[in-house]
Amino acid sequence: MNNMLSKWLYVVVIVILSIGCQQKQNKLFHLVPSKKSNISFQNTLQPTQKLTILDYLYYYNGGGIAIGDINNDDLPDLFFTGNQVQNKLYLNKEGFQFEDITDNSGIGGNSHWNTGVTMIDVN
Repeated sequence: MNNMLSKWLYVVVIVILSIGCQQKQNKLFHLVPSKKSNISFQNTLQPTQKLTILDYLYYYNGGGIAIGDINNDDLPDLFFTGNQVQNKLYLNKEGFQFEDITDNSGIGGNSHWNTGVTMIDVN
């Protein structure tokens, strides 16, 4: 009985070790540096006496991001909403490089608290 148990234990250990020896898989996503992408959006929070996690439950949940093609070039453009910072709209220029078109689009907003965004393509 002891001999049978030790054989099974040996098999289990070998199976576990062989599973752990698999080759590293390719990553699905890679970090693109801000200097290459030209995306500089940061949702920086400035706590005040009237605006903290104690008063606003969703304080640290952040804003939102929407991805859609705003100029019909078949490239995904990005829209970020900020909590205490201006919203940002980035036009995709291919190759993970974007242009900040916030000011030209007039969509920046006035830095009021935004917690989400939705983008749809009607046509």
